[in-house]
Amino acid sequence: MRPGTRGILPATIVSRKTDEDDTPIDSANHATVRRTLVRKKKVPNALSILDNVCAAGAQCSQVQGSVIASQALIDLKAAVTTATTSLTSQQALAQALRAAIKTLKLDYGSVEVALDTYQTAVNALAKGDASIINKAGLLSRGRTVVAVALGKVTVVHTKPGQHPGEAILSWPVGPGATSYAIEVNFTPQVAGSVWTALGTGSARHRVVKGPAPGAQFLARVASVDSDGVASDWSDEIMATAL
Repeated sequence: MRPGTRGILPATIVSRKTDEDDTPIDSANHATVRRTLVRKKKVPNALSILDNVCAAGAQCSQVQGSVIASQALIDLKAAVTTATTSLTSQQALAQALRAAIKTLKLDYGSVEVALDTYQTAVNALAKGDASIINKAGLLSRGRTVVAVALGKVTVVHTKPGQHPGEAILSWPVGPGATSYAIEVNFTPQVAGSVWTALGTGSARHRVVKGPAPGAQFLARVASVDSDGVASDWSDEIMATAL
């Protein structure tokens, strides 16, 4: 301490906070606006919240007594009103769009049904003539027929039938076959005995009536194509009647 200053304390410098207008701020009141009121809110929810804000501001004497705050509230309310009108228009258009999409789906389903009917009618009318199909406004295509080489039946299965003297023959699909020919030999024990044709059919099984209950006879099957051409006979199988 310098001479002559004994007993005298230095002046205390007091700092006071002020706002933007240089108005002192009471240190006990230091809250500020939290600007997350409508953050991450969907537009309808946000506008509903802001309606409440405008209503509260209109009842706040401090806001109404401030030229700046009251004008800001007027601007906010106008913006909210405009946005609400746009939201109402958007919701109405969205509802109309959903209805239009549903109607279009139903109407286009009717188009597909009508087109299928027209195509069927033109197909019958054209009788395979591509020029008529094209003149009718439709697309034509040639029919591709893949020929399958006729092959013989690889194996024939047999089992006793359900009635005395019957045996059941069955076999897998023969390549290229549209029907099957069957022959049986009822006297295989006799040298040079003849085969008896049982006709053709599209089924791949046949009930054969033998000469007697418990009789044994030979059977064979051949594939037959749509032109009536027959394949080689399958291997002979011994069938036993019930």
